Amino acid sequence: MQLRDDFAKHISELHNPIDRPYTASIDKSLLESTEDIEHLNKEIHDVNPDYLTFLPAYFWVFYFVIGWVYFSSHFFVATFIGDIFYRKMFQEGTSSGWIFYFDIFFLIALFIVSCTPLILILYQFITKKPFRTQYYFLKQQQKIAYYYRPLWKFRQPYELKIVDYKDVRPDLHQDPYNRAYTPLNLYVADPETGDITHHLKLEDYRVNPRVQWAFIRTYMESPSEALPIDHEECRAYPTDTSGSLFACADIIYRKNGILPSDHSGGGQIMVFIMGSIIALGNLFQGNHYQCTKRAILHPDVQKLLTWDGQDNSYPIQLITDEARLAFEGSNWEVNVRWVCIILINVGLFVWAVVAYNS
Repeated sequence: MQLRDDFAKHISELHNPIDRPYTASIDKSLLESTEDIEHLNKEIHDVNPDYLTFLPAYFWVFYFVIGWVYFSSHFFVATFIGDIFYRKMFQEGTSSGWIFYFDIFFLIALFIVSCTPLILILYQFITKKPFRTQYYFLKQQQKIAYYYRPLWKFRQPYELKIVDYKDVRPDLHQDPYNRAYTPLNLYVADPETGDITHHLKLEDYRVNPRVQWAFIRTYMESPSEALPIDHEECRAYPTDTSGSLFACADIIYRKNGILPSDHSGGGQIMVFIMGSIIALGNLFQGNHYQCTKRAILHPDVQKLLTWDGQDNSYPIQLITDEARLAFEGSNWEVNVRWVCIILINVGLFVWAVVAYNS
């Protein structure tokens, strides 16, 4: 869900501003929220003395369900209309030649219209075009780096943004159409006019935004030991360099504890049961992780980094040899499992179509 970029033209129009960087002491009680802290630990993509970033928030379930509703509705309407035409043709004694041509036209129209979401997803799997970005909180430089592109200007190239952390104005923006959705939004305003110049959308609706902001503030403003990191939950995910869509799709199961984080086996039966039903959604989310636009790769961000990769003061579960093979696409266990899951998913889909039309 993309919030409107122009909803606040002036800083005074923010919905629910909360404490700004360095202006008040961090509420440590927020960091005791076990469920939210566990979630943030699982969402961390990387944390070190130089920068912190989370796996990009993604409403894959929303898009997946919308795609299936679109497909199902068109399939139902097209089949209903087709039945009417067939009945009318047979009642009027229409020649078999006309029925044959109608069959061809009907099947082509049904495929093009109904399967548009599937075609777009398969196209995304091949092209790997980014449509989400990651935010990098640069501790040593006290800056935030990210890419930006308006959602509706998909042909426009992403533009690198680097803002000063001290200038951020956090706000809890509640979507008027979804009262349960209250993400953390970060704004930077022009000091003279108060006009919004930058809008950072940390669209993770599964965590208390106040806890998320306290977590970010603790990282940016406090020593490393103050950050509540659990190395058993906070893992390294090399999604930005991964050539394996399957390994990236596994992340959702490993974050939920269904699969072991070291890719050593176990928990396979639950992945078969769940993945065979929503394989397309899992692969779509894996693709999202794999191709997210990352500012850390930009030369202007690279020159700001100072950490040499040694002696990380933040406990994080390092990637194992098995996991490295998986993200390189060379772990046969991961590859065979996902191929079987996809075949089962396709089989279930074909069975459903045949059963519906029998």
